[in-house]
Amino acid sequence: MREWKRKTWLRGILGIVIVVAVLGVAVAAAPLSAAKGREVELQPGPFAPGAEGEIHFNVAGGVLSGRIEAEDLPAQGSHAFYVLWFVRTDTGDKAFLGPLVHRDSILFHDSGDAEMRFSAGAFTSGPNAGSPISLGAKRTNLFVVIAEKQIDTFSPFPVSPPPSSFALMATV
Repeated sequence: MREWKRKTWLRGILGIVIVVAVLGVAVAAAPLSAAKGREVELQPGPFAPGAEGEIHFNVAGGVLSGRIEAEDLPAQGSHAFYVLWFVRTDTGDKAFLGPLVHRDSILFHDSGDAEMRFSAGAFTSGPNAGSPISLGAKRTNLFVVIAEKQIDTFSPFPVSPPPSSFALMATV
């Protein structure tokens, strides 16, 4: 009887070790898969119905980083810009990600393509301004390129009332 108890006890310990090892591998692999980031196709907005693009992004350690590429954005002339924002629609928090660059300029004197790399470590406005960036539930995370008349890292200044000033967008 004593031998049977010993074998049962050893099997129990072995089972616990296996479960802990499997969970450890799963937990260790989760950050690796999150580190790969996501690539999302951008949809044209009312301001640029013929535009298209994609955004590749990652959120790690409260920092949102990535790159955006856009094609066929309409000309805006002097003192008008295309600016990328991240918005948590569930909380109202916004993060300024920067202006898109067109032929080495942030001005769009003529139509064309644009790109930008971004990195933001905190929300710039909203109830959680200054807090590290986090993603909300599915479909509450909005990336939006806004046609703006002024660049301000704390508040968008659209050329027309939203959403008519939205050039490109993606909800994830």
